[in-house]
Amino acid sequence: MTEGRGAATTAEQPALLDRLENAPLAERARAALLDAILQRRFVTRLPSEDVLAAMLNVSRTTIRSALQSLEEHGVISRKRAVGTTINGHVRASALALQRLVGFDALLAERGYPVRTESRWERSLPPADLVRTFGLDPARECLLADRRHFAGEQVAIAVRDAVPWDTLTTETIAEPLPDSLFEFSRAHCRRPIDHAVVRIIALIRDDVDGAGLSLEPGRPFTRLAETHYSSAGEAVAFSAIDVDGEFVSFELFRRE
Repeated sequence: MTEGRGAATTAEQPALLDRLENAPLAERARAALLDAILQRRFVTRLPSEDVLAAMLNVSRTTIRSALQSLEEHGVISRKRAVGTTINGHVRASALALQRLVGFDALLAERGYPVRTESRWERSLPPADLVRTFGLDPARECLLADRRHFAGEQVAIAVRDAVPWDTLTTETIAEPLPDSLFEFSRAHCRRPIDHAVVRIIALIRDDVDGAGLSLEPGRPFTRLAETHYSSAGEAVAFSAIDVDGEFVSFELFRRE
């Protein structure tokens, strides 16, 4: 089933975007448009809402929602009688903190060969996550560990903790989604609505930063993300340890 759309047909448009079929549409449309922008299939401007709707086989309402999200994150600017322009600063490094792009794209932007290793287990939370988030050390969690390699070095180490008693099933399909938002929609009683990130400066030791290819005594950055439901309940927790030699983050701000 596809969503209704305007009169324009995809046959009349160049194949710059893949059609979206049976998707959570506004979010998927945003991701498709952002991917096309980062791949420079669109360089300075986006086509009209009607044309984009036809390309993706969705409605103008879906496109409008996707464009609004991209505008809020500083990717595009929209003005009457001008249309939608792509902001010149758009790079993966300027979008990673908002998690609009994956960490692999961030490393690839800097020219590194990229690969990812991941695993998960049901266990008690490790001591550093207990300390960082104030977790109950006796509360079992689904613990997911994902390492992003730049060449042979671990540049970003991600650990997610989801309290086991908040899950709707004990059967978890593999591989786990990279996005905790997506995971929560499939497996949590209360899906994630938003996340709050604390940026913490730490020194690599036997516990903190141990997942990075970084010598003890070297500094690194931890992004401590608490994921909340729409009701404000903490649903999941992520510790993202980042080696600044490989990765730097930028933040877009509008007055």
